[in-house]
Amino acid sequence: MDKPIKVEIPPELLPYLSDNPEKKIKLLLVIELYREIKITLRQAADILRVSYREMESILEENEIFIDFGKSDLDEEFQYGFSSK
Repeated sequence: MDKPIKVEIPPELLPYLSDNPEKKIKLLLVIELYREIKITLRQAADILRVSYREMESILEENEIFIDFGKSDLDEEFQYGFSSK
């Protein structure tokens, strides 16, 4: 895995990023990558270290449509069978 990068956040944005700006930025980035169909729901959950169901709730709270297509179903089957 590549090493983390550092991003400079303008001070005027900090009031909008809650008590934990790094966590909020990571959340916003993951949500946007999911919205742009760059990562799956499972990948988003794994990146944020939350359960699949928690990730569904996070997306719902942020009014992001959950698109559960064939590739998501295939991924769920693969994930489910690999944990046995």
